[in-house]
Amino acid sequence: MLPKKNRISKECFPPPQRQGLRVSSPLFSGVFYKNEGPSRITVVVSKKTAKTAVVRNRIRRRFYAAIEPLLKNLDRGYLMVFYPKKEVETAPFPVLKLEIEKTLNF
Repeated sequence: MLPKKNRISKECFPPPQRQGLRVSSPLFSGVFYKNEGPSRITVVVSKKTAKTAVVRNRIRRRFYAAIEPLLKNLDRGYLMVFYPKKEVETAPFPVLKLEIEKTLNF
């Protein structure tokens, strides 16, 4: 689990009309927004991606586990919102971690 200072709360979640840098990967898409303060991250798993809460939470935990070691190297001042795709459910963890590392080196 990410530290609370690195998670986006509901109050800080960027509004839909705000423009950000969009990235795409075979396993997920993401939007990066400029922000003041430390970088914050969230993972949004829709019911279309995973039907049950158990699977949605597993996907979310896998993302957080892959991102946590990279927190020290992240630039300050970003809000990062990740939207996993259906393929992430069957992808091995090392592949997911590699895709996230490639994306965060923008």
